[in-house]
Amino acid sequence: MKLWICLLFYLFSQIYCLTQSIQNVYPKLFNGLHYSIDVYRNYFKPVHGYTIKRFPKNTKRNHYYKKRSNIEFIVLHYTDADFRNTVLIFTTANPAGVSSHYVIARPTEAEQNKQVLQVVPENFVANHAGKSMWGKTHYINTKSIGIEIVNYGYNKDNGTWQPFYQSQIDIVGSMVSRMVKQYKIQANNVIGHSDIAPNRKIDPGVMFPWRQLYKVYGVGAWLDDHEMNETFITRMYKPKIPCPRVVNQKVFVQYLKAYGYNTSSWKQATMAFKAHFTANQKPLLYTSKITKNDMYWIWALVAKYITH
Repeated sequence: MKLWICLLFYLFSQIYCLTQSIQNVYPKLFNGLHYSIDVYRNYFKPVHGYTIKRFPKNTKRNHYYKKRSNIEFIVLHYTDADFRNTVLIFTTANPAGVSSHYVIARPTEAEQNKQVLQVVPENFVANHAGKSMWGKTHYINTKSIGIEIVNYGYNKDNGTWQPFYQSQIDIVGSMVSRMVKQYKIQANNVIGHSDIAPNRKIDPGVMFPWRQLYKVYGVGAWLDDHEMNETFITRMYKPKIPCPRVVNQKVFVQYLKAYGYNTSSWKQATMAFKAHFTANQKPLLYTSKITKNDMYWIWALVAKYITH
């Protein structure tokens, strides 16, 4: 019996490690590609997908470096490009050498069990965050996993945001849930690119469903319905300062900084915060204007996740 189990395990592992060209896996997207990208099937617990095989060192196509073990952050992005172009950017020799650990394709680009493509192993550093900061940590790349979700984000021509596909959110929720448990990541360290680089980035944008990620998958920071009550927050988390009664820019910015934001440009930091929380799914509220609701949310979030 044990021999059969070992044999089945061996056959399963061989099937999953079988290398093939990316053209074979995604024929409609990569046919005509004039250079090779080899991939193999992989299982990312609990999602199936593919991993790009490491390129020879002299090609300069591996946009990642040195192993690391201390993963403290998960950073979510949108690509502002389609799946094919994103993969080519991440695997072509260029001075920027940008990359991400995972790319999540749209269901219109890849069928089930093929939407996840791993570009960089989780235990290597990927160049996805750039100049960034969260709390006391600078250069987030070295301590984070980056996930790029294929989405065009904000359309400047008509002022709209492209929605995400539900299958993409389900994949991200499932994968990040596993990562949070595996690496013991704090809830407030599951963040967006705009959170860690508010002066230059706006992704994953106001339409990324942070509340859904929290409610369905237990991932990230949010306030539950019963926490939208000052008395509950005070009794449960014992904040050092009472809830602000009026809008106060200086106090609000102090709380933003305490929560983790780079407040060198308070307006950009405010918009990043609102995209993640108080204006999420509400594009018309996505401005730098501070409201009483914003004051409450940042006070309660700091009490729940930072000072408690």
